[in-house]
Amino acid sequence: MVWSSKTSAATTDVPHLSYDAQALSRARVIAVLIPGALSRGDIFAPVQRWQEAGYGLATYRFPGLDSRPLSPALKIEKAAAEIADLASAHPDTPFRLLGFSTGAPIALSAAHRMRNDVKVAGLSPAVERGGGTETALRTTRLILSAAWRVRSGRLRKVWLEYYRLLLFGTPVLSDQTLSIRAAQIIDGRADRIVFPEGGMPKAHMADLRRWRLPKDTAFEKGQIRFFQGLEDPVFSPQQVTHFARQIGGVPVTGYADQGHLMFASHLPVFDDIFDFFEGRPPRKGGGIAL
Repeated sequence: MVWSSKTSAATTDVPHLSYDAQALSRARVIAVLIPGALSRGDIFAPVQRWQEAGYGLATYRFPGLDSRPLSPALKIEKAAAEIADLASAHPDTPFRLLGFSTGAPIALSAAHRMRNDVKVAGLSPAVERGGGTETALRTTRLILSAAWRVRSGRLRKVWLEYYRLLLFGTPVLSDQTLSIRAAQIIDGRADRIVFPEGGMPKAHMADLRRWRLPKDTAFEKGQIRFFQGLEDPVFSPQQVTHFARQIGGVPVTGYADQGHLMFASHLPVFDDIFDFFEGRPPRKGGGIAL
């Protein structure tokens, strides 16, 4: 599968879900991969090897990325309905939904609609209403601090400085080892980092600020698990564990020294997610229960 690195403001009709229909028809399990705001489907590159275990992969594409036009903007419930429609076309196939950040609410809402055998992994999951004022104030403060450190108001320069915090949280500012590691990751992802420009922040995030799970939402024990960096500067561990309790005591696996972008900073998290999907016990060294 080839991912486009360009954004588009066109309004042509491009499918939101990308998959090989024949591969899904043969799959033992279908995994739907749902990136978050300002992220492309290629953040799930390590998941491609799941196909060797009989998984068929489908990826949801966010507005303005992966050849999809910028308009219409993301609507979480509409995206969830599209994924549920895919599941209804494969009623006897287990589904595994992996949602990163804003993708986690989409996965939860989709699972609520599905009748399949379904599990959901939320990677650095967004919480209801995008964390509200708490998240808005924290991220604004951190971005302004990043601008002060680089002595610039240029969006891209500030964002790359803030990106270091997205990788490892505020400890990256004082820990030289983390700082070097962040620089290496940023250099390696230079052509894949998505900047908050061209209308994408609004198209990706506006609906999250209004999103809440329906009050009647109920999930079975063991159906959902969250995977959370303990230094996440966007959705804090406290916010995520509170949200997990609200939706029925969902288990949360926490990772020391990790921020929001574990898809880049801690690739073993995908092995932990696969073990969860396969019903295996957590591996030693694979995070701690919060």
